[in-house]
Amino acid sequence: SFITMLIKFYLLVILFRSVMSRQELYFNPLGKLVARMTDPLFEKMLKMTKKTTDNLTIPFILLAAVLDGLVFFALSGQGIIDSMLWSLADMLMFMMIFYIICIIIGIFAGNMQMSYYAMYFNRLAAFWVKAVRKAFPIKSNWIVLPAIIFVFAVFTMILGAVNFIEQSVSVITHGQADIVVSVQMAVKTGLLGIVGLLDVYIWVVIIRALLSWVSPDPRNPIVQLLHSVTDPVMEPLRRVIPPLGPIDITPMVFIFIVYFIKIMSLRLIGLIL
Repeated sequence: SFITMLIKFYLLVILFRSVMSRQELYFNPLGKLVARMTDPLFEKMLKMTKKTTDNLTIPFILLAAVLDGLVFFALSGQGIIDSMLWSLADMLMFMMIFYIICIIIGIFAGNMQMSYYAMYFNRLAAFWVKAVRKAFPIKSNWIVLPAIIFVFAVFTMILGAVNFIEQSVSVITHGQADIVVSVQMAVKTGLLGIVGLLDVYIWVVIIRALLSWVSPDPRNPIVQLLHSVTDPVMEPLRRVIPPLGPIDITPMVFIFIVYFIKIMSLRLIGLIL
């Protein structure tokens, strides 16, 4: 799991590099960190220009899945084909969740209170948002909903195909596989992954509440990012829920609401799928 986490982390570094200009790579604090982690490999060892690496996003994702599969094969005792298919399915889920997060954060990049670094999430989500806007010319931030559905649909179809292949080559099924079952498995896995984001969001709210006790610098990019992601849902609650003296109970109420939504979503997924 630790090696898999490192592979995915480095893949994300490569993806962020692909949406940065050369000027940002060498003058922006985050860009400098990304360049320090990637230049020794791409520019010094592989002699690849930035333009070349920017066009290899999909091959890099597949390469990360192959490396992850080799690690799983070496350490798990599973067959090489099963390991590769498992790794590919895991990577597809990871990328689906990542792009959904990019869409959610990136859609608020134009907010004046948003962190400057949200711009990179916006660039990573641009492909999906532009594709959806061609079919649904929505100019407001409501484009986030069809964009998320589009990302979910694309990755679910690919994941369903991977599940079907995995069933086909499985010894248990002796080459027999059901495409409907494969798609259902992919949909269920994808929905559970999205529901899992609620846990992440709860932690974001908790971290923001804890930071409010120490009066953090409002110009800090991490603080700006936390506020921008949570304000759209926290501020309406604050107008309804009065504070108890100096104590703001809005985060606690919101966590209970999100937890309730999570439980009901899991039950609904279990009933339908």
